[in-house]
Amino acid sequence: MNAQEQLLVKRWILRSQDPQLYYEIKDHQKELRRRFQDKFGYALIINPLLAKLEKIPGQAQAWMGIQAFESIREYQMFCYLLMFLEDKEIEEQFILSTLTEYVALCFPKGEVSWNSYQCRRQLIHVLQYAVKSGLIKVTDGDGEGFLRNEQQEVLYENSGISRYFVRNFMQDIMHFQEPEEFSRSEWFAMEEDRGIVRRQRIYRKLLLSCGVYPDTQKEKDEDFAYIRNYRGHIARDLEQLFPCELQVYSSAAFLVLDREHTIGNVFPQNHALHDLILLVHAALRKRVQANTLTLSANEVIEMEIDACERMVQKVIRANRSMLPKKYQEESISAKKLCEQLLSLMESYGFMEQREHTCLFFPVVAKRSAAYREEEA
Repeated sequence: MNAQEQLLVKRWILRSQDPQLYYEIKDHQKELRRRFQDKFGYALIINPLLAKLEKIPGQAQAWMGIQAFESIREYQMFCYLLMFLEDKEIEEQFILSTLTEYVALCFPKGEVSWNSYQCRRQLIHVLQYAVKSGLIKVTDGDGEGFLRNEQQEVLYENSGISRYFVRNFMQDIMHFQEPEEFSRSEWFAMEEDRGIVRRQRIYRKLLLSCGVYPDTQKEKDEDFAYIRNYRGHIARDLEQLFPCELQVYSSAAFLVLDREHTIGNVFPQNHALHDLILLVHAALRKRVQANTLTLSANEVIEMEIDACERMVQKVIRANRSMLPKKYQEESISAKKLCEQLLSLMESYGFMEQREHTCLFFPVVAKRSAAYREEEA
């Protein structure tokens, strides 16, 4: 991948870890800044520590979160960690107990107790993610020991890059009351449905989402109409970034990479769960063609969650003998494998699990598969 693609794929490029790529970006920063700012409204940050492209989605979606986190509390702990590091100098060291004391004080009294294994486990998840991301370094000790004993100490070192994790906002966010205000603040004091703002929002949606669909809550979705009316111009702009094809249909628009060109998290890959997802897609298509499932006005499939799980488990059982040995073992039930599969599909943006229903988006019709008869 070239420097432009590396900026798109990675959260940041640290000079300490990849100096060659860092200096390549720095040498070409003028052209990179112009391209990303003009088309996407993305800022390119370059300082002595890192190079980072501020990749803000055109529309935030559930699957865009930190995959390592399993609860809201972990996000809270992570924010408190960022606040804790804000006052630390680069290479300043601190011990775990000073952090746990700070985090406990940030929560309402009694909500977090380090006597609780669950709380300790959640903090360890956060710290492991912070270490992996380069926010902090382990200087001495082992965080896993904190799981067994809340008195366990670990010595950490601040890298100094934590202050670049959260993006800069154009206005004071302390008065915000609704999540939507964060997206509206991106184009502060600008008309959000006109000109450059609309174009940048649409380009972001196409770049960071697996599919863009019209909003059926609106009489006319102007963003989707823009894609249909200016598809040729949009395609030419995006093809300058990497080899791709813009595919536009009545109910969806997809930015599809060339088969030989892989950037970021690509589907499908050579993985058993990906094979199963393709088989689930095929099962959905068959049911739609047989009229046992109906499409909504925007070609979304809605199923009761119990019916969805039964369908997925049926696909798993029918094809289990074709899977790698570890997925054939009785220790992994069809129900457990179903949970993994639906979670993975949701993380890719193929579907959404709600309280009582599952929604499958038009992208599931793009890729499906079946084992050849001789293999079966």
